[in-house]
Amino acid sequence: MANGLVIDLRGVTPSMRRPLVFAVIDRMVDLECEDSMVVICDHDPSGLRYQLDLRRESRGMFEFDCDQRLDGAWVALIRRRLR
Repeated sequence: MANGLVIDLRGVTPSMRRPLVFAVIDRMVDLECEDSMVVICDHDPSGLRYQLDLRRESRGMFEFDCDQRLDGAWVALIRRRLR
């Protein structure tokens, strides 16, 4: 079973959400970490997937899956691609 980090962004100021997620992703890249990250937010995180693929630092390194829960929250699973 893979280890992972859960980040609930619903209580975080909107302007800090993406910088927080990408700070963790950048650190995962620096450490060559193969753990996964679950991001919980109050809106569809598809833009996060798009930005993850656009960034030179993380392009092609991560898989991204998301789904909406019954309570309305969105959950995104970001995991490192196996080499």
